[in-house]
Amino acid sequence: MYIKNEIYREDLMTALHSTVNYRKLFHKSILVTGAAGLIGSFLVDLFMYANRQENAGIQVYALARNEETLCTRFVSVREMPELHFVVQDVTEPLHMKERVDYIVHAAGDGFPSAFREHPVETMTPAVLGTCQLLQYAKEAGIERFLYLSSGEVYGKSVEEMHGFTETETGHIDSMDVRSCYPIAKCCAETLCVSFTEQYRVSTVIARLSHTYGANVSLRDNRATVQFMKNALAGQDIVLHSPGKQLRSYTYVADCASGLLTVLLNGTSGEAYNIANAASRVTIAEFAAIVAEKSGRQCVFEQPSDSEKRELTPIEYAVLASDKLEGLGWGGKYDISVGVSRMLEIAEKISSDNTEGF
Repeated sequence: MYIKNEIYREDLMTALHSTVNYRKLFHKSILVTGAAGLIGSFLVDLFMYANRQENAGIQVYALARNEETLCTRFVSVREMPELHFVVQDVTEPLHMKERVDYIVHAAGDGFPSAFREHPVETMTPAVLGTCQLLQYAKEAGIERFLYLSSGEVYGKSVEEMHGFTETETGHIDSMDVRSCYPIAKCCAETLCVSFTEQYRVSTVIARLSHTYGANVSLRDNRATVQFMKNALAGQDIVLHSPGKQLRSYTYVADCASGLLTVLLNGTSGEAYNIANAASRVTIAEFAAIVAEKSGRQCVFEQPSDSEKRELTPIEYAVLASDKLEGLGWGGKYDISVGVSRMLEIAEKISSDNTEGF
């Protein structure tokens, strides 16, 4: 349904043409796990857009646990012969006979309620799922494996505030259940470099900043998604914290072009931050931009007990983008433009679909 939206298609075109050496993707086969999520679904749409507009001949294998979810999400392109659904849990051995050229491992819940409600299932796609996919990559001899990690692996900084570079680390409390997410990401990163070292599997790691866009999953309860839903409902934008945390934000189209640039051009066994230097704001500032774009006000409400448990202990989450930019990549969407496009796409999709997102 999203690919029918004109603004969304413009984003797909921009992301494709912002990918350094994007034609290397043509006539390749690509497995995308977490294909129904924000980033995974955008990537699948991007590949299908390339097939339609540039005759790219990309065979796309979209993996998710629920076939109905895949059919609904990709209703506009599911009859295209280049799109193949793989229905399984990513923590199980990969159930496909075909050999793919690239794997983009985007599966896993990255939102606060998941960390609180099912921390074990938050960890398993990163740890068990990554191991299963790397085993397939080793046996099939694929060209490259891209793992979607998180800027949360940098933990809580005790040093001078600056953009985290890929060689830095911070503190993560292993006895805090909220750490299920960043620690699992750290383990998965080490699995990737271990398979590279021991088995010569070509791997690259992308450490994502806070990625936002209209095509979110129903279960996502991150602050940016709640702000968008407030705006679409004609409500004021609600903050459940002072919102002083400073973050790097990346619009999903910039995230996609950054990821594919790393996949095609990055050095095996290395990590790259995915961040736009023009999009560093606090949570409160992000909320204020959404409010201004939607003609609403920002209001503060006391968080519930469950919301308090979901609050991140990380006050500063700014990622340096120099290494990614060194590959020739550049972001196209600053925070104002990105939020405007997110709201415009979401409003159109919501009005066309009575079931919402």
